[in-house]
Amino acid sequence: MTGNRTILGIDPALTTTGYAVVTADSRGSVSLLEGGLIRTKSSDSLEQRLKTINSTLSEVIEEFEPDEVAIEDLHARYRNLKTAIIMGHARGVAILAAGSADLPVHHYQPARVKNIVAGSGRADKAQMKRAVSIHLGLTTEITKDDVADAVGIAICHVQVTGAPPTN
Repeated sequence: MTGNRTILGIDPALTTTGYAVVTADSRGSVSLLEGGLIRTKSSDSLEQRLKTINSTLSEVIEEFEPDEVAIEDLHARYRNLKTAIIMGHARGVAILAAGSADLPVHHYQPARVKNIVAGSGRADKAQMKRAVSIHLGLTTEITKDDVADAVGIAICHVQVTGAPPTN
């Protein structure tokens, strides 16, 4: 499929990391190839949980061979510093998985993703699920929040960078 590109969108978190593999055609139309969740157990050690995120994302990258990665950046404000640090760990291993595959990584603030995809930087989870489902032309909504967020991050990247060149 000439002119298409494949993007891996990642919504990183220590407990549940959402990911979505999408293709964008020369018109900027986005199609979902795969969406999923990487769940880790809170009873596992931090290093084991991070290893799970890294290895699963590495498998997704190997299987789908994306051209680039779009990942949610840290929020501007966290109420709890520990939450920001833990989120940073999850982001770090996701970025490592992309870097290990020599993929470029693009970072997007959550409010920017919501604004571009749903039309409001303050869109809630339901609005995001509805908006990404509409963008994808799905007849039923995506049900998992973290998958919808990962799709939204990928859609945002397509909107920001434009459609791939046609060959």
